[in-house]
Amino acid sequence: MWGENHLRNRGTFDARTYFLSAFLFAFISLLLGAAGCGSPKPAQQPGQPEQGPHRYALSGRVVSLDKSKLQVTVDAAEIPGFMMAMTMGYSVKSANLLEPLSPEDQIKADVVVNGEDVSLENIVVVKKADQAKPPASSDAHPGMPPPDKK
Repeated sequence: MWGENHLRNRGTFDARTYFLSAFLFAFISLLLGAAGCGSPKPAQQPGQPEQGPHRYALSGRVVSLDKSKLQVTVDAAEIPGFMMAMTMGYSVKSANLLEPLSPEDQIKADVVVNGEDVSLENIVVVKKADQAKPPASSDAHPGMPPPDKK
């Protein structure tokens, strides 16, 4: 009853299973490899320390201060590797950092980017605002020279 026919069918089944398994393994490996190529950064390995905050040098003009919100709005020059020149509000971690600042002061500071948190540290006034002069126009960037007066 089992005889030759049974052995022949069993050999065919084993070969078919082998090739199907090999094909399935190759296909899954290809999909996983392609998915890994498209990821923007490698996955964090458990136990590895997270990368620390990134720091960028900012230079610009103080537009306004909001001490109750611990925020300073700065008309900043381009920050290479981070963003183009623009006016933007930055948070600070301490009200003491805002004390020496006035609108129109020229400043230098460190922009600290830690995930979604962006703040200013090490704020230095490089030129105090001239109280006798009217405020500069809002479209002037600190990286651009003042217009010629003729």
